[in-house]
Amino acid sequence: MISLNLSQRLSGVPVLALGSVVVAWGGVLWASGLAAPAQPAEPVRIEVQMNEYSFAPEPLRIPAGRPVTLVIRNRGKIPHEFMAGREPHQGAFEQDLFADVQVGIQKQAAASGRSAGASSTRPKEEAGHGAEHAAGGGHGGAKPHGTMVEAEAGDTYLMTFTLPVTRRGEWMSGCFLEKHFEKGMRGKVIVE
Repeated sequence: MISLNLSQRLSGVPVLALGSVVVAWGGVLWASGLAAPAQPAEPVRIEVQMNEYSFAPEPLRIPAGRPVTLVIRNRGKIPHEFMAGREPHQGAFEQDLFADVQVGIQKQAAASGRSAGASSTRPKEEAGHGAEHAAGGGHGGAKPHGTMVEAEAGDTYLMTFTLPVTRRGEWMSGCFLEKHFEKGMRGKVIVE
C-alpha cells in the first residue's frame, strides 16, 4: 500500500484547479464570441444547366443558412430564365424563393469565365420581362414577378445568396419565357 502525506496529495490540486479555470474561461470566451472569429464560409458552388425545356441537376439541392453561388449556364440554343418559387401562376411564381433575400447576380465573361456586365443585389425593384428585353436583356435580378436570371444561349451567370433556414422545404424552378414552363421547363428545388 502506498502512503502519501498531505503535501504530496495536495500538490497536484492547484494545477488541476487552475487548469479547470482556464478551460472554463476558454469556454466562456468561445460561447460569448470573444474568441478568435471564425473565417467566413466560402459559398457552396452549384452548377445549374438550362437547356431546351429542362434544368439540371434534378432535383436542385440548396443548403439553407450558408452562402451559395449558383453557376447558371444556358446550354440551349434559345434564351431561358431561372426562377424558383411556389405556386406557378401567369408567368411567375406566387411565392418567390428569394423574396426579401439579398441576391447578387453577375454575368460571366464568355471566354475567360471572369465576372462582367451588370450586377444586381437590389431586392424587387427592376422591371419585368418586357422592360428587360427592351434594355438589352440577359441580366438578372429581382423583378416584380420574382427574382430571376434570364440568359441568352451560351450565357453564364453567378447568383449568390444565403437562404434563411425558414425556407427549408420543397420549391420549384421554372422558365416562363415563351411557354417554356408549359413545355416542361420546370424542376424540383429542395432547400435543406
